Amino acid sequence: MTLNDFKLEFFILYDKVANFAAPGYLDDEVSIFLTKAQERIILSLYSEDGNKYKEGFEETEKRRKQLQQLVVPNVTLSLSANQTGAEGFAYDLPSDCLLIIKEKAKISGCACCNNEYKRIKPITHDEIESNRVNPFKKPSEKLLWRLDIGSSRHDIIPKEGTTVTEYTISYIKKPRPIILDNSVIDGFTGPLDCELNNIIHRQIIDEAVKIATGITDPQLYQIKTIEKQSSE
Repeated sequence: MTLNDFKLEFFILYDKVANFAAPGYLDDEVSIFLTKAQERIILSLYSEDGNKYKEGFEETEKRRKQLQQLVVPNVTLSLSANQTGAEGFAYDLPSDCLLIIKEKAKISGCACCNNEYKRIKPITHDEIESNRVNPFKKPSEKLLWRLDIGSSRHDIIPKEGTTVTEYTISYIKKPRPIILDNSVIDGFTGPLDCELNNIIHRQIIDEAVKIATGITDPQLYQIKTIEKQSSE
């Protein structure tokens, strides 16, 4: 779908659900709606189905195609120069990292390491504090903990006495904005096409119209669309 298609379909749908007092929008404003809608759709695809470890988004062909342009596989990170506040070993995430879909690490310092990748369990600060004196709830030779430090660093916590030697992630990158004109969004200058697969484009437009009209109820959005179609 071209940028002209995005613009045309946005305004067609917007006219169907907006009332006569609704504001008219310029291209730069529509670009913001589309960009925000794109991110919302990605987050919803990643988190739906109650998937605790966020690996099920690849279970269907449709889901793979929807997000395949954004998947960055098997990136081995370098140890962060900033280890302040780390319980274990801190690593800086890539600047374009939006969501982690898989992570693994190697450790040294124990007889059973064997240079194998170990599983990683995300954990909260509260869980660390509540388990700090519990000898049965600690990182092990087979399972490491991962603590988020702010929004851009991961703290990988191995078994006491061992060292993290490699931390590798696969992630969904932040999509570039959808920009209809020559305006600037998030440091990108337009015009810029949507980089996602065509099968998700109309879903983005639907979400952008909801944002523009302030409609948060999906059922109300469908009713307004149907009512407008019936009156034409």
